[in-house]
Amino acid sequence: MNNRRQFLRRAALGAAAATALPSLLRAAPEAAASAPAGAPPALEIPIDWHSHIVTQGELAYLATRSAPPRVTTSPEGKTLFENVTTVSALTRGPTPTSPSDLVTRTQHLDAAGIKRQLLSYTVAQGYDATLSIEELRVFFRTLNDDLAAAVRAHPKHFLGVAALPTADPVWAAEELRRAHKELGLIGAALPLHAFTSLEGARTLAPIFAAGEKLNSHFFIHRAPASATIPGQPPLILPTDTDSVRWSLISNTHLANGAITLGLTDFLDPYPNVSVQVIMLGGFLPYLIDSIIAAGPRLGIKDPLARLRRIYLEPGPYAGSSGEWVALAARKLGADRILFGTDYGVGGGTSVDRLKPSLVTLDAALPADHRKTIYVDNSVALLKAKGISV
Repeated sequence: MNNRRQFLRRAALGAAAATALPSLLRAAPEAAASAPAGAPPALEIPIDWHSHIVTQGELAYLATRSAPPRVTTSPEGKTLFENVTTVSALTRGPTPTSPSDLVTRTQHLDAAGIKRQLLSYTVAQGYDATLSIEELRVFFRTLNDDLAAAVRAHPKHFLGVAALPTADPVWAAEELRRAHKELGLIGAALPLHAFTSLEGARTLAPIFAAGEKLNSHFFIHRAPASATIPGQPPLILPTDTDSVRWSLISNTHLANGAITLGLTDFLDPYPNVSVQVIMLGGFLPYLIDSIIAAGPRLGIKDPLARLRRIYLEPGPYAGSSGEWVALAARKLGADRILFGTDYGVGGGTSVDRLKPSLVTLDAALPADHRKTIYVDNSVALLKAKGISV
């Protein structure tokens, strides 16, 4: 915790007075103990809801493939990952990769005052859309076994959600049961584009029916789904100004998925599942006012209440777009925003996204919203899943 205190103290010295109070709110317990009477208490964050893991089994499986997605070894002995370009992952040639360093990760969590992370595979790699269902059954079982092993090795620091293929929802439902009953995972990660339309979402009814009985948590991450899912957007990424266009496309797709999950009747039969859409549902916070206004014309009674059935979570926006997070909290309600950082997006590397995310959010959010997002929502959701906090 000393590292965290030193970091926040340095950040406060270089920030304007307006950001000093949020930083003090996040002070380490040692600092809080010596703070003047009436100073706000320190907040320990129960969980970072958005992180990814690269496993040894994942790399070993990909090394058996002769075409992307695959892993190769360079003449210098480096392990290189080569993927297919999809709407969620822009391929820029083979890149170095390695299994995630979980020991360093736990050190980052401890230094930031975060108890746990929710682990998932790197959904944006697009495996669900680029591998055959025969491969995915074998590959995703390997990923799930590896995730469970990581959770068992660090039970105080990690929870996990399983990888499930969308091309075979019946098999996926059985794997979800195995993930809960045998592996100790708490739900599943699913590709966003399966929810681009109600028609597409309904193909996953067997997974959600199983999740309803299992009290599952579904982590919805931007990525293409199997080609068998109807209504998906084309896998197109323009080559001019590609990073800007990727942001436009990605945030539009995220809003589409959030609207399907929130406004349609798809979730009605599944009140026991919890659903988390990453990156704040893209443009959804900016659309909520127009959605509310359109509700009567669309025959949707209280559209805001329907949208509030889902959780949003900032992921990478936690460290770069604090005002976007603040807007989402104002429009949807702070009680529907989870704390998440997208830690591990770089693969096996251990880049610390935690502290920068906290500094950004501390500056952007009022004190009551910080407590709600950092602590209260997670405590309530974890308890609903039967998980001690």
